[in-house]
Amino acid sequence: MKLELLAPAGDMRSFDAALACGADAVYLGLDDFNARMKAENFTQENVGEVVRRAHFYGVKVYVTINTILQNQEFKPLFELVNVCVRAKVDAFLVQDLGVAYALKKAFPNIVLHASTQMGVHNLYGAKVAEKMGFKRVVLSRETRLEDIQEIRGHTNLEIEYFVQGALCVAFSGNCYMSSKEQGASGNRGLCKQLCRLPYSAGFERNGKFEKVGEGHLLSARDLSLASNLQALIDAGVTSFKIEGRLRREGFVAQAVTVYRSLIDDIEGGNRNAKLTQNEIERLKTSFSRGEYLERAYLDGGTPFVIEKRFNNHIGRKIGVVKKASPFKEGLFEIVVESSHPLANGDGLKFFDGDVEKASLGAGSPKKVGKNLYSFVTKTALKAGYTVNLTLDSESEKFALAKKRFVPVGLRVVANVGAPLTVTATSGDASFTASSDEPLEKALNAPTDADEIKTQCSKVADSGFEVERCEVETDGVFLPKSVANGVRRIALEGLKDKIVEQFEKEISAQPIFDVDEALASIEPSGNCDSVERYTRVESEKDGIILRNGEKVLLSPDDYRASAVKTTLQSLDLTGADVALQLPVIASGEDLNVIRNAVETNGIKTLVSENVYGLYFVGEGYTVVAGAGHNVANRFAVEQTKELGATAFATSIEYEQDGALPLPRLETNDELPLMTFAHCPFKTIYGNDCAKCAYKAGLVLKRERHEYAVRRIRLSNCYFQLFAKEKQL
Repeated sequence: MKLELLAPAGDMRSFDAALACGADAVYLGLDDFNARMKAENFTQENVGEVVRRAHFYGVKVYVTINTILQNQEFKPLFELVNVCVRAKVDAFLVQDLGVAYALKKAFPNIVLHASTQMGVHNLYGAKVAEKMGFKRVVLSRETRLEDIQEIRGHTNLEIEYFVQGALCVAFSGNCYMSSKEQGASGNRGLCKQLCRLPYSAGFERNGKFEKVGEGHLLSARDLSLASNLQALIDAGVTSFKIEGRLRREGFVAQAVTVYRSLIDDIEGGNRNAKLTQNEIERLKTSFSRGEYLERAYLDGGTPFVIEKRFNNHIGRKIGVVKKASPFKEGLFEIVVESSHPLANGDGLKFFDGDVEKASLGAGSPKKVGKNLYSFVTKTALKAGYTVNLTLDSESEKFALAKKRFVPVGLRVVANVGAPLTVTATSGDASFTASSDEPLEKALNAPTDADEIKTQCSKVADSGFEVERCEVETDGVFLPKSVANGVRRIALEGLKDKIVEQFEKEISAQPIFDVDEALASIEPSGNCDSVERYTRVESEKDGIILRNGEKVLLSPDDYRASAVKTTLQSLDLTGADVALQLPVIASGEDLNVIRNAVETNGIKTLVSENVYGLYFVGEGYTVVAGAGHNVANRFAVEQTKELGATAFATSIEYEQDGALPLPRLETNDELPLMTFAHCPFKTIYGNDCAKCAYKAGLVLKRERHEYAVRRIRLSNCYFQLFAKEKQL
């Protein structure tokens, strides 16, 4: 399968940049139901033209519907999707299980991609996604390389993977901090990015907080997997995704240009293709939070992913302030020694050690010596500050000046007594246009073939580039207006043919009546029963059960021996409990879970990620936990179809109707975040060989306290809980 370079578009400028610089596909959101509601986005009014422009260049368009929906939102959702289907959108990215269920039922042949927010990261989850009818999975960033190989080898799914851009510290789709604290849900496209704020870390000893670290302890560095592209291809990835729907068009242009060159090199047979130093610098200058993550989660273990010194774009270091002196009242002259030739419009940041002191434009810099540049600013700076480049104006101008053309061949026939005909051909598409009237013989100087060729090759901003133009003529007079008009009609007709050919494989069908379509798939049945569980983590908890209540075992350690010890200490057997599955589980972790379940005779599982529903086919009783983000009746129906016997509502859920499954209720506190890096590595700098883990770690931010919990499988994972006591 041909490799795909997938670019973000948060607005029309970024969309144009993605097309011009060589993207194979673009993903974008409309005004509603997308996880980047803060972007400018697109509309139902302009999506048709956007898709047509992309398809003309052979570029696919994927629309993001990657948020959690309420029951009352399905009618406007269907109206939006109907517009997109008519516009011939290539596919839709979906997070919500209910959205996936409803769209597959209502829109014949619709193509769905499982958004990274759905959290598919192992073979079991991929198999469930395939069962739901997804064509592609956008794997979570925590997916290991060996799990990608397993998914590719045992499913028919296309695999999409993020290779460049921002990295969420929390497992995508299961971060609830912004929602719980500020009423701005990340699963509804409104994340406040509280992870990027500064935190203190410590332990409570004898009523006092003993601080052991501080900084941006939850702020992840950015991803750049360019050096591992061949490994990802070998594992089965075919779509390489750039994050950045909230980034400037300059970032999109630079990132697409760099990855286009790299992918072309690889497809040309160079398995050792790498980025040049210049390309790496361009990416860092466009956007980077410190050094890039070049392997991220591809390997086992808990990688170092946090940049605790910085939480935003710092670019790349280019020099130092040599002189800073008063210039005029309120102005200062700055002299910078820089390895980068400063130009008007460059963006700079100044640091005193690790502390950012200023961010400003270079103004109109003057070269005042070897590698020395002078400019005037209102900002007071000091000699010795280091200088980072955060916007390379000349490089961005060059990238944004790129144009993309569709090659066209023209055949022009201009003979006396016959209409002028222009046949435009590109690939297998062809269109012929003719003048309304026959051409006349020239009375004096005829319009020669070279003149006709010149006139008919003026394609202006049509998007075409004339590769060849053949002219047949016999001494006619050809008015320029006639030549221009027929050429214009021929190219417009050819454009229609090209788009038509590209779209012939898109078979999704719109619906005629939204209300009727919704009514036809409305889940039936109403179940008022409740399954109540008391959650225990270890033998230290003890249990007090109310009448009819069951035990939900959520262990700190999923190894079979540890689970056995906990069960014995509570005087329970595996048949007495439901095991809460972890949100994240690599293939190695799944083996640990299986061993624990089979060894201890556990028959009931509470799933917190789509992979858990796979166990239904293995004969287990499976309940869909809160991690599935079930917030509407269609999501309940989807979990029911997949075999779940009960479900827990999402924190997003608004009660407003009958539901067809029993509800799970528990004393379980929802983790605000689940992550696959180790906070102790961030704080202490230790690797796993010198594990620094201690129970009781607390993170503080302003008036908030958070407890950190470790979960052990083959790998370690961590959860962040809001402590009951607020400072």
